[in-house]
Amino acid sequence: MSAAREGRRETDLREWRTGEGKVLGARIPPPRDGHLSAAVPPGLEPESPPRGPEVSDRFWTLPNVISLGRIALIPVLIVSILVWDDPSLALWILGALVVSDWLDGKIARLWNMRSTWGERLDPIADRFLVAAVPVAFAVAGYVPVWIVVVLLARDALLVGTLPVYRRRGMEPEVTYLGKAATFALFWSLPLLLAGYAEVLGGEGLRILGEACLFWGVGLYTWSGVIYLWQAWKVSRTVSPRARRIA
Repeated sequence: MSAAREGRRETDLREWRTGEGKVLGARIPPPRDGHLSAAVPPGLEPESPPRGPEVSDRFWTLPNVISLGRIALIPVLIVSILVWDDPSLALWILGALVVSDWLDGKIARLWNMRSTWGERLDPIADRFLVAAVPVAFAVAGYVPVWIVVVLLARDALLVGTLPVYRRRGMEPEVTYLGKAATFALFWSLPLLLAGYAEVLGGEGLRILGEACLFWGVGLYTWSGVIYLWQAWKVSRTVSPRARRIA
């Protein structure tokens, strides 16, 4: 092979690696991940993955109105338990709360009505329900007081760990254990109310509700320990800002 051809071949390889070469007048893009085989000529690039639904900043959407209605119904539920002493009415209101919790998310996904306000209102309604309703149940004598103390203490401890995450630009990782605990606690409330409302089979529903309640409290406490352990590990890591300063 002549020296001229050998030099031309080395030039071609260099141009392939640096992305400066051309084929039939078309510029060859730079290799991806440092591999020559990863370079793809123009027009043959893989299609980009479909983009997810966009999140808007609108406040007055149907899912947000449902979330606001759910928040407004929670005080009515508490009054029906503590003031009116009407577990049957409280059961209907709680059923509406559970259905609305499922409905607003379903509408937001099906009709592409996701919004930043909705992402804030939905957790607020859930937290309000989990915190306020067990307190009302304890005052009415439906559940032991110590259960409410455990639930509130667990949430207070987790709120205290939020600054640890925010100083490092992170968010707590939600575990399936925590979701299972919330699910069990949510189901315990209507089952207990059904028992005190003296519906058909109410005694069995009350026993089932107590089982879900104790199971949910156990999982809730266990998940709280996991969250605290995660926060401790995060506190031991060096924040990106401190790393840049160092």
